[in-house]
Amino acid sequence: MLTKLDETLRHQTSSTFDHVYTSDHRFFDRYWFGAYDPEGKAHLVLGLATYVNMDVMDGFVAIQKPDGNGKILQHNFRVSRALRPNHDDSSVGPLSVEILEPFKKIRLRFDDPKQELKVDLEWEALLPPAEEGHHFNRANGRAFQDYHRYNQVGKVNGELVLHGETLAVRDWSGGRDHSWGVRSQVGGYEPATNALGDKVMAAFGYIFTWLTFTAGDVGGYIQCQLLGNGMVIYTDGVIGNPATGATAKVVKVDFQAKFHEDTRIVSHLVTTATLDNGKTLVLEMEPITGYWSMDGTGYDWGWDDGKGLGFNRGDYCEERDVFDITHPEEVARADGRRYKPGHREAPMSIRATIDGATHPGTGHQVFVVSGQSTYFGIK
Repeated sequence: MLTKLDETLRHQTSSTFDHVYTSDHRFFDRYWFGAYDPEGKAHLVLGLATYVNMDVMDGFVAIQKPDGNGKILQHNFRVSRALRPNHDDSSVGPLSVEILEPFKKIRLRFDDPKQELKVDLEWEALLPPAEEGHHFNRANGRAFQDYHRYNQVGKVNGELVLHGETLAVRDWSGGRDHSWGVRSQVGGYEPATNALGDKVMAAFGYIFTWLTFTAGDVGGYIQCQLLGNGMVIYTDGVIGNPATGATAKVVKVDFQAKFHEDTRIVSHLVTTATLDNGKTLVLEMEPITGYWSMDGTGYDWGWDDGKGLGFNRGDYCEERDVFDITHPEEVARADGRRYKPGHREAPMSIRATIDGATHPGTGHQVFVVSGQSTYFGIK
């Protein structure tokens, strides 16, 4: 089937753009955006993705907001549709992403006919996008992951309307990524040969951290993956000055972390990044509000059917629910069930120190400790 991209001179295979290089059902192509209020009135994450081999486009919006009565609530909206024949349309039901200027300006909208949520935001870049290194590894002979991603920081302006309450968004801190390829937990099921990864995690433990942030004259992203004993297996990151555009690569990262008592949820984090220009950046971070329960967006096999992102749910499907995320580790669903999801992320208040100057800022921190971790003293 021809799409608009087939009118360009960008083909890289002998097929049309509605096909990809692999038949792996987990092939995806996803936008992810975050917007974080430094004052903690509300925060947003939003995503939109295609899964060509599953004939699916799906997306989500989640709003994290204190309810005024001592609770922190996460309002989740998940939408899914058949990708074909509307392959060129970057929208699912009320959710849409419009690229106004590539790598510079993007319009994010969610106009809910049920009047529960309205989003109209403009995401504007402060630094150029930074590519991560290619992610590829095998598990028992099969490509476990084979994907690419770039990250970018910016500012967000516009308006949110949640259950009749209007929130003005004025220069909120923004982070985004765009990733594509093959990853786990996509397309409804994971092939059984992934058992090797489970054995490695059980034996050594695993730590994953990913951050986008802006703080005065500095901003960027940092990613680090470690085994539980602290052995680094992947480091990446680019730090820049939004005013001058100057950038430097992250070459080494060290962490000092405190956790909420008897949990794996970080309460205070100091990240020290060594840059390839010889400078050192120190980020001291604490959560502004609550910790995202990412299954509310469809990650971690979210959705009510337990099939997660990219599963084919027919011509159109939508779900909405509200989580109580007041407790740092335990999440309460609307039906009263309580559980402890392993994948937590948080809007962070940041003090960034570089070149002898300290700047206040805001960011989005993923910090996941799985299995044992002698590095952090977790069994």
